[in-house]
Order: sequence, then structure tokens, then C-alpha cells
Amino acid sequence: MISLTQDTRPDLAKPLEKPKELGQLRAWSYSALKVFEDCPYRSYIQKIKKIREESGPAAERGTVIHQEAEDYVNGTLGEFPSSCIKFKSEFEELRQLYIDAKVELEGEWGFDIDWQPVGWMEGTTWARIKLDALVNQDEQSARVIDYKTGKKWGNEIAHAQQGLLYAIGTFFRYPHIEFVQTEFWYLDKGETTTKQYTRDQAMQFVPGWHKRAIAMTTATDFAPTPSKDSCRWCSYRKGDNPECSWGVD
Repeated sequence: MISLTQDTRPDLAKPLEKPKELGQLRAWSYSALKVFEDCPYRSYIQKIKKIREESGPAAERGTVIHQEAEDYVNGTLGEFPSSCIKFKSEFEELRQLYIDAKVELEGEWGFDIDWQPVGWMEGTTWARIKLDALVNQDEQSARVIDYKTGKKWGNEIAHAQQGLLYAIGTFFRYPHIEFVQTEFWYLDKGETTTKQYTRDQAMQFVPGWHKRAIAMTTATDFAPTPSKDSCRWCSYRKGDNPECSWGVD
């Protein structure tokens, strides 16, 4: 049963829905929500049965490049990584801003169900947002940067949604911030997409995100929803003894 939270937020026009108790999936992130909405059964295997999903070469490459980028910005890596060469000047600027204590790297932001900041792995952690870099521009504005490997085309809507969630998280975490610019750096392509949000603009979308996340974190039915799109990248349908027998080719 859903009830209205008693703890209203000044950022929001109306109180948010709050369940009396959560289900087996007690926390969500952008990627976890995307998986759940594509196929609840995949979430069940991954999060409840706790069977790790195999990562492909593209994902592994992305992990390596993200680590190289972080290590260069924080000074761990002295030589500029060739994987980021198309953004050499941007990363050099980011490195200097890090030296000037204006950059936060690999932020792991946790929020409880009232969108109050908490730790990444606390008992009350309900939402998790992880970003590559946050640049404090001044007292009231910030840039949120996400490094992307692989293709840009076909991912525009998903990445725009991800950027919006970054902006919302920034506003909840930093009450003094009134303006956020989200940036996606497509490292393989040398291309960038940016979008700007005021606090009021971003907060209009909180109820929609909250409703979707409540559906996931109170779910009791994890029926498979096979389709070509949802099954394309799912490793649970592969192998000699697949975890899922509903896969569609």
C-alpha cells in the first residue's frame, strides 16, 4: 500500500508517494531501473538470485577507459591516455580544476526514499547515482560530466534521461546549487552533448522518476517480458545452461 510521505520537500510542489515497506529490490539506480523496465525477470536473476551477468568486451573496454580518465585527472597517471586523446584539452583543464579543488571524481551518491542524501551502502539507501565528475563552477552553479565510450547515435534519449537524473541528484545533494549543466563526452567520437537545468526545471521531473522507482522497489511480480530489444544484450539466455529460457533472438 502506498501512502503520502509526511516529510515534504521545499523543492517539490506536492509530497511524494511513500510505501509502508519496500520489496525485494530495495534500491535503484538509473541502469538498474532501465533493466527492470525492460525485463523484471532479468532484475530478479541479477539482484535477487544474485547471479552476476557476464560483461562483454565493449563494457570491459569502457571500464578500463573510465579508470584511465579518472587516474589522469586525479594525477595518479602521469602520461595522458591515448584512449582520451580526442578530449585532451578538456581533460587537461579538468586536471587543473581538480588541483584547484573544484572537481569531485567518481561520486557515489546515495539518497533515502525522501531524497535526503545518505551513504552509498546504508540501510536506508534507496537511490544511487554515480557520476564521473562534478565541477563546482561557482557558489550556485555546477557542471556534471559523464564519459561515454561506444556510439552516440541511438542513445540520445537514454543519455538525456540519465543527465536529467544527474541534475536532480545534484540539486538534492547541494541545496545551494541553482544551475546545473550536464555534459556527455563521447570519447571515441570526439563529440559532446550538453544541457542546462535550473533547479525549478529539473525538480518538475522528480515525481515521474519517483513513481517509476517506487514501482521497481515495491515489485512482487518479476515475470519475464521477452522481446528482441530486451533480450539482445542479456547474457542470462546464453550458454549451455541458461538462467532464462524465454529469450528471443
